[in-house]
Amino acid sequence: MDANEVRIVDTRDEPLKGAMMVVGFPTHGLVGSVAASYLVHTLDMSQVAYMVSEEFPPTVIMEEGVVGAPVRFYASKLVCGVDRSCDQLVVVIADIQPPLAMLNQMGRALLDWAQGKGVQLVVAVEGQPIEDETRGDARVVAMANRAAAPLLEKYQFPAANGVVTGLAGGLLLGAIGRTTPVLCLVAQAHKDYPDARAAAKVIETINPLVPLLVLDTKPLRDKARQIESEVRKTLKQTHETISSIRTAETEGPGEMYR
Repeated sequence: MDANEVRIVDTRDEPLKGAMMVVGFPTHGLVGSVAASYLVHTLDMSQVAYMVSEEFPPTVIMEEGVVGAPVRFYASKLVCGVDRSCDQLVVVIADIQPPLAMLNQMGRALLDWAQGKGVQLVVAVEGQPIEDETRGDARVVAMANRAAAPLLEKYQFPAANGVVTGLAGGLLLGAIGRTTPVLCLVAQAHKDYPDARAAAKVIETINPLVPLLVLDTKPLRDKARQIESEVRKTLKQTHETISSIRTAETEGPGEMYR
């Protein structure tokens, strides 16, 4: 694999045609991370792929003692209704903040993979930083490539004006001219700590797109503080580990934790 190559490795041959893919990377308020993690655990999703690159920081995640890649793909079970319509979610979750120079390439790789699997809609989740806590629900606005523009009116998503950067920006940039619909949902979120309430609002905004799946956000709202603390702890450990690697003056294995 070339040093700058981004590669997605399938671990299960899961039929994903017609699914909706939600992409949640660390962003302002960790809205994408919290929303993606909640969907994976609530819907009991199974891992179907992971992303690798030599340019990723030397980081793995551990789940019950088993290591995994920092960028992972999960799929829910296929749920079908009496009218033979079916809904399925694919969730891409990251426990790293990739280098800025990689984001356009990662966006293209995600879209290529989704198109190859027959995914019918890609939804990126982004946070918009705010200084103070808001009363009530966060405001969520949307932007789309041309293929997804009809969804803005159909589902009455408030349309946004402005600039989107980061992985969501890379996705939308790569989606220009593609036939795969790509939406970006931007939620107001606190700039200094994980905002589980904003993540809940994003999930509720997504729900009409997959009505056969039960996306109950009440537990997320009830456990907002606990989830925020857990996500903050995980990212702090990741940051400290990477920092220690960069500043280490001696050779040898890194310190074990957890």
